[in-house]
Amino acid sequence: MRNFIKSLALVLLCIAAAVNASAQSRLVTITGSFTQKKYYEITIGGKSGDKGFRVVQYNNDPGNTTFSMVFPANADVTYQLKVRVMKMGHRRLEPEAEATYPLNLTGKNSLNLTIDPALFAQKSGFKIEKLPAKFSTVSISGAFNNAKFGVDLTFEKVVEGRLEPVQTIFTKVGDSVFNILVPLEKEGLYYLTTMGWKKQVYLKPNDQLQLVLDNRTGAQISAAKSTEENNVLQKWEELKSPLTEMLKKANKQTNLESFTTVYQPLQPTIKAFVQQVKTKNAKFNALFKTAAQLDNNMAALNMLLKTNSVNRGSFSSMYKEFVNVPDYYKQTLKANTINSADLLKLGEGDNYINLNAKLSLDESKAKEMTDAEKVKVLMNSTPNDTLKAYLLKSQLNELEFNVSNYTEFRDVFLPYKKYTKVPSVKAKYDGVSGMYAADTAYLGKSAYDFTLPDANGKMVNMKDFKGKVVLVDVWATWCGPCKAQMPFLKEVEELYKGNDSIVFVGISLDAAKDKEKWMNMIHEKQLEGVQLLDDFGRTFGRKYKMNAIPRFLLIDKKGNWAEVRCPLPESKEKLKKYIDRELNRNI
Repeated sequence: MRNFIKSLALVLLCIAAAVNASAQSRLVTITGSFTQKKYYEITIGGKSGDKGFRVVQYNNDPGNTTFSMVFPANADVTYQLKVRVMKMGHRRLEPEAEATYPLNLTGKNSLNLTIDPALFAQKSGFKIEKLPAKFSTVSISGAFNNAKFGVDLTFEKVVEGRLEPVQTIFTKVGDSVFNILVPLEKEGLYYLTTMGWKKQVYLKPNDQLQLVLDNRTGAQISAAKSTEENNVLQKWEELKSPLTEMLKKANKQTNLESFTTVYQPLQPTIKAFVQQVKTKNAKFNALFKTAAQLDNNMAALNMLLKTNSVNRGSFSSMYKEFVNVPDYYKQTLKANTINSADLLKLGEGDNYINLNAKLSLDESKAKEMTDAEKVKVLMNSTPNDTLKAYLLKSQLNELEFNVSNYTEFRDVFLPYKKYTKVPSVKAKYDGVSGMYAADTAYLGKSAYDFTLPDANGKMVNMKDFKGKVVLVDVWATWCGPCKAQMPFLKEVEELYKGNDSIVFVGISLDAAKDKEKWMNMIHEKQLEGVQLLDDFGRTFGRKYKMNAIPRFLLIDKKGNWAEVRCPLPESKEKLKKYIDRELNRNI
């Protein structure tokens, strides 16, 4: 009874805050659609006096051309709508074009716009429609308690097992009220997120939720409007809250042993709860069982990673492999492994696919395994071909900068090309492959097609070293990263001191006019081997497309290019394998 009275008081307090806010402003709804299928970022900004601020931001992808937003408008604030057209870069979205439209909200409670980005260059492209928008939406409104500061609240959807922001509202300091309105055609799990927490909501077209949330934790205190599905999610949130709270604690305040004393006894209760969930919505029932199992598994996986970091120093949070996993967790997580493609409908699905696969690596052998060997084990960890595709994408993201050249790409990823039928996976695969595809034009071809002067002006051709392995270092005096590799290169050279079967050649891309500067650095850094000058890349650099340096290349004993993109000397053991491979080959 005491808890009920407390919750009722909080609801009344939040309603009072909402009424007070409404007395000072009115809610305005902005809906609309784009004429072209592209990525867009829509921002409604406000200005009061000389102070500007963001009110709400909306993100569209090519699969969704509609948008809707609702926000409190004040009479003393001027508003504008800014649209940025975005395009996909190598790793993220980048701006392509933008336009700004002043919003005249005097006497209006709603606007329905059609936006044509093709007209942005003509300072137009915004049309106010007379009729209201005709698409389904969902509304989530309510208030925060403990809202001492402004809150950036984001509504996110799930795309291929990852969260993508749809709409973000920016509340002011002391403003506890929030209103979210988004188009929605597909029912499923969506997420409300802030920098500190994440809350699941299950939505169907035209659903309306009115919630009171704890600003600090995202916990639901009460609901004036809810649905049967969200009532289940609320009970699940309460059941798993002991695990959630332990994961939020700092490393020094928790450990795996204390977590296990909570996690292990909770398992029968979790199992019983999940089994008894039977709402009228069969789609929800099926998805919830996977979602609950995922939450339970991820709690354990995240704690295993979290406790790994205690033993691995200040940078250990970046470490994403498991060490010293107790048998209890190995057995429990293996028994509860999720191989359903429904993982891709859940916000942590993609992360789980990758982490659960890594649990299959043999800890005693993992350090000695090559990337190709590790990826093979990971890809064999799931029987589901759909999940294999996204696991491949995760590994492409993770190892992208660990792969040095096309040979390594071929060995690590080419065996799994058949899993690239999914467009996003294919795009990632082709993007990484494309970084090295041009290298195949040189591999196995003669390296005798250029001649450069040494410090004394003597012309040198790689044919002069026929029968020897040649490691070529492309650098320049103005290249900081090149100079950073020089101490490591000396260590590699020291490994082969006295070995007449290898030659180290440096090719500088400095301009001929800077020859003295180049020679001074050779003496200053005590560079050994054969040092050659390629006048601003005119002979060698441009021919071999040296767009970025430092760059290390390897010529075999026959005078052909063995590799045109070797590991950097800082990866000494890895580079040594390449050199030894060529030294051990017979002509």
